[in-house]
Amino acid sequence: MRIPVLHLTLALAAATGSPAAMAAVSADEAAKLKSELTPLGAERAGNKEGTIPAWTGGLTTPTPGFKNGGRRPDPFAGEKPVLQITAKNADQYADKLTEGTKALLKKYPDSFRLDVYPTHRTAAAPQSLYDGTLRNATRATLVDGPAGPMPKDALGGVPFPIPKSGTEVMWNAMLRWRGESPGFRRRARTSPRASPERSRRWTSLRSMEGSAKIATSPSSHSSPEPALDWGR
Repeated sequence: MRIPVLHLTLALAAATGSPAAMAAVSADEAAKLKSELTPLGAERAGNKEGTIPAWTGGLTTPTPGFKNGGRRPDPFAGEKPVLQITAKNADQYADKLTEGTKALLKKYPDSFRLDVYPTHRTAAAPQSLYDGTLRNATRATLVDGPAGPMPKDALGGVPFPIPKSGTEVMWNAMLRWRGESPGFRRRARTSPRASPERSRRWTSLRSMEGSAKIATSPSSHSSPEPALDWGR
């Protein structure tokens, strides 16, 4: 079965409705990207339980032992689990477990467990991406396109770091940062997918996938036109 992922996504965007143009956020709201939000729009603070720490910039230096072209070392190799969830204590954490996980713990009480490690917020990106995202917050808009709403004046960062609609969230996902090289790839692949049936059968799914990247080279920042390449 072939699934044109990009076309399907654009069709969903069209189905959400398309105003003539959706305004960017104000400068005051965009300033939150330097205070209560991370530069890409996530919550900067940790949770009240203390299990999720605040974002403090992420990992920006190589892990000791890293060599170009080699396997990346685990920066937390020495950590131990802070909690083990087994069939014996699963009821204590029932509100945190999926139904599938509960079923596995019940079916394999002696061999299946969950090791829970400390949470780290290691995500980091180049400063140029942060700068581009801040600019996009006050200038990027959604306009009518051939397949539904599409970004305008979004360049070099997350298009809508403080999204106001599901369509903006979807475009953020489609145009998320994936490295320094802009471009579009399309490939077909066959993926094993686990069947939800108890027989444990696997289904072979063939799909078409598209990858969109944002132009993030320094020279592109001075371009008067948006440089989004999303599969023309």
